[in-house]
Amino acid sequence: MSRSRRTGAAGARRVPRLLARYLAAGVLLVIASAGGTIWLAETSEYRYDEQASGAALMRDEQVIDELTNWAGSHTDWSTVGPTLLLLSNETGRRIAVIDAAGTVIADTAPELPRPASSTRLLDPLEPLSDPVTLEPQLHEGITGPFLLDQAQRDQLTGQASAVVECLGDALVDTTVWASGRPVVVGGEDAPDCGRAALNTPLPSERTALDELRDRTNACLLAADAPLVTDVELALPPSNDSARLALRAVPASGDTADECLLQARIDQSEATTAPAVHVVLTDERRGPRGPLDASPGSIARFGVFIVVLLALLSAAAALIIGPTLRSARRLETAVDRFSAGDRDARTGLHARDDLAGIGAAFDRMSSEIAGHEASRRRLLGDIAHELRSPLTNIRGWVEAADDGLGLDHAALRRLVLDEASRMERITGDLQLLALAESGDLALERTRCDAAAAVQELAEAYRARAATAGVELNVTTPEQLPLTTDPARLRQILDNLLSNALRHTPSGGRVDVEAATADGTVRIAVIDTGTGIAPADLPRVFDRLWRGEPSRARAGQSTGLGLSIARSLAEALGGTIQTWSTLGEGSRFEVSLPALRPQ
Repeated sequence: MSRSRRTGAAGARRVPRLLARYLAAGVLLVIASAGGTIWLAETSEYRYDEQASGAALMRDEQVIDELTNWAGSHTDWSTVGPTLLLLSNETGRRIAVIDAAGTVIADTAPELPRPASSTRLLDPLEPLSDPVTLEPQLHEGITGPFLLDQAQRDQLTGQASAVVECLGDALVDTTVWASGRPVVVGGEDAPDCGRAALNTPLPSERTALDELRDRTNACLLAADAPLVTDVELALPPSNDSARLALRAVPASGDTADECLLQARIDQSEATTAPAVHVVLTDERRGPRGPLDASPGSIARFGVFIVVLLALLSAAAALIIGPTLRSARRLETAVDRFSAGDRDARTGLHARDDLAGIGAAFDRMSSEIAGHEASRRRLLGDIAHELRSPLTNIRGWVEAADDGLGLDHAALRRLVLDEASRMERITGDLQLLALAESGDLALERTRCDAAAAVQELAEAYRARAATAGVELNVTTPEQLPLTTDPARLRQILDNLLSNALRHTPSGGRVDVEAATADGTVRIAVIDTGTGIAPADLPRVFDRLWRGEPSRARAGQSTGLGLSIARSLAEALGGTIQTWSTLGEGSRFEVSLPALRPQ
């Protein structure tokens, strides 16, 4: 069996394992997601309430507030059941009231557990801080003996209506205390309109005030503080308190306020329900286990798993299938390439899976194939370049052995010329290899590119004059840059000699140097034969000379432009060419200019 078939069989065996792994991972994800969803659905609402979320906290505070109001007008909790049901329906909370001995007084959902974490103490007589003044005070629903009966309320309500009608536009506000007393507030300059009579305590209120004064004085006496002469309703004409307000006369500081508050607490104990424990939970469920589910939920869970697995299998066919087909095509191309077929390509398109990997492999194959073709051409060109001088030498030597041909002096001269030609070829090849590999030693120093151009042009003037070519140089006074002067001269030498070689008599070669965009640009422009558009991309190829008619035997190794480009890149620059057949060429070197300090 061939290697390709073995690999193909191995690839086929890998497919089930890949699908199995994909399906196994999918099953785990499905089970985890479905189980997590059910677990969260079963437990999150209870835990959400347990953590006293904003909405639940507001509902709980509403329940506590209503129960405190209820306690202020009842001496015990025995009849609180109907009120609990109304609050439960209104707030959506399960409410239970438990006395100090642990006996359940009322519970809107007795079948549910009563967790300690959801239980709080409700003491109606516990002082609260005023949200504005931060002073301690009783809940507004705690009225104690100041609670008015219906007849008293009707009496005061009639008086208040008359006051309101009399005040007219001078009316500021009206309110009713929890005790049942109406309060009418007028402007500063408003007439009395009967407000003094309205604000006069009723006999029951007067009795409660006298009792409160006596209790307050008992507290002040124990504290060795000045006694008060009276406790009265805080109902001056401009009073706007929305709750039962009392004050000691005369006011004698914090001690009197504290004793008045304690006296109110002691006075209200007889008419206020005692402290109890209140349980507030979700009325629909209590604490559950993390995986608590009904048989119906379990059945739905199973159906959900089956449906998701079916969808997962379909997804595997849609996702994994095309990926595996692309992987097989890529694997086949790799096998062909490793077997020596440099034309092997994956054939993957942009819409295929693994298209990016396939495109990278195709580019790699093309580049390697191009490099190998270039290497073969290079070896053939080198062999050709070296064969010609070797053939000439051998022919001359054999002719001399037969007694024919040149004398010894002419023979030595010709042999030395051919040996020099081979030496130039091998030297250029070595220099090119070092430059392309990055191993070429460079000695960068600060130099003047304008001076280098002028010196090189002077060296070529005699040769240009002999060839009948006009040589012109245009440079600024200075072109400072940091580079290797010897390598720069070598680049320009190759370009200038190449221009003179391909410019016929009567032509012109211009050398121009200037600074532009942070680079030193040196251009060699000739009016020679030019380069055909098809040959222009290959002018920098090694051992390329274009048409045989353009090369003068023995004068070029075909490596000059390749060396020039490699040296320019080694110096951090570039070299470009423009040419028109029959009109001439322009070769331009760009090197980084020396930045001013």
